[in-house]
Amino acid sequence: MAEQQGYIEVRPFTGEEIYLPIWEEESIPLEVQLGCAWHRCKFCDFANDPRYVFSLAEVAAKAQMLAPYMKDRSRVFLLGENALTLPIDHLRGVMEIIGYFFPHAFEVATYARFDDVMKKSADELEELADSGLREVHIGLESGCQDVLDFMRKGIRLKEALEACERLHAIGIDFTFTMIAGLGGTQLTERHAHETAQFLNASQPKRIWVTGLLLWPNTPLFQIAHEGGFEQLTFRQRLHEMREMMAELQLNDCAFVDSTVLGDYTIQGHLPDQKDDILKAMDHLLATDGPYDEVPPIPKKSHR
Repeated sequence: MAEQQGYIEVRPFTGEEIYLPIWEEESIPLEVQLGCAWHRCKFCDFANDPRYVFSLAEVAAKAQMLAPYMKDRSRVFLLGENALTLPIDHLRGVMEIIGYFFPHAFEVATYARFDDVMKKSADELEELADSGLREVHIGLESGCQDVLDFMRKGIRLKEALEACERLHAIGIDFTFTMIAGLGGTQLTERHAHETAQFLNASQPKRIWVTGLLLWPNTPLFQIAHEGGFEQLTFRQRLHEMREMMAELQLNDCAFVDSTVLGDYTIQGHLPDQKDDILKAMDHLLATDGPYDEVPPIPKKSHR
């Protein structure tokens, strides 16, 4: 990015790929930030990305380039690994840019961390909700505190639950991302059981389960290489999620596990389709195939 002759030269997107939650694929992807404000999780390849906050002028330039192609879309997703961490004045400016360039878009969503929510005052969250913020996508990863601590996630579950209560009170929906197998063989039972407990207490709108991958440029890869972490097989990961599902008591929640056995996706709505999901999991657990192997190591970074 460079400033030339009084204007800011930017591209709509910094990288060759953009990463959206599966439910946001039809949203307008507006890049407001790069990198993560935390960037310490042992399993996360994105933690290696440098952090950069785009100025409001840069965000406006990106929005102007996207606007002609996004007139049929009513929702904006703020790209950046936890854009809610941005100061309220900056977010206020982003919302004004959205209103100007995308007047047909009346909903906004973003990635966030629990501590991003806690660092905003109730008035600030309410202002964002009034400006169109409808949903935050949060990487819960696990409801087991020991798993989170080992992975250096920087989350205390008591504060995470307080963040959920604040979002519920203001009317901002939240979706959780979870990682099957994150506790390894040592903590798999607690990962399943304690995550179910947290989900029951927090009542998210949606849950998206992905499978653990050991990216070569992460601390977890080195720990596993040295024998300090043992991966679950594909079948063990599915069994773990089956144990979690059996304990879920959710009132109104969409569920997607998109990496089942490395081959399948299971999805449904809770609580009405819980039995169907459990039956599908049981069927797949009994399926023959190369599912008693651990997931392969990615050949290179996804960035």
